Amino acid sequence: NISDENLARIATLKNVAGIKDATGDLLRVATLRLLIKKKFSYLSGEDGTAVGYNAMGGNGVISVTSNIAPKLVSDLQRATAKGDYKTALKIQDKLTDLHEAMFCETNPIPVKYAASLMGLCSPETRLPLVTPSAAARKRIEAEMKKVGLI
Repeated sequence: NISDENLARIATLKNVAGIKDATGDLLRVATLRLLIKKKFSYLSGEDGTAVGYNAMGGNGVISVTSNIAPKLVSDLQRATAKGDYKTALKIQDKLTDLHEAMFCETNPIPVKYAASLMGLCSPETRLPLVTPSAAARKRIEAEMKKVGLI
């Protein structure tokens, strides 16, 4: 982790345009906004915090779930950009269990398996990654069905 003060110093560099923040600390975007005085992109690095992060001043998310549910994640981001948090929360509630399933094993194992269920790729991974466990496969499939992806 980099301290807020060091991030503010780094943000003064002309080649630095934003940050992917995967700390899960929703207050952090607010404290960074107070320290960084130029136009800057604040992106959540965790799907599950996207609504709250954007409500605190974030601009978006670098999403894992968007690889298999791009429209839903895009709709959620569009709703937060408009300040329509009622819609954003409805979508977030639909996606929450799927977000969690995408991290039930080491990333990108679950999302690769999920994409294979949609016919987008093969389920194979290269070492040191391995095929998801039977329990993980069952969970991923169940959450995808619940959201209507398969």
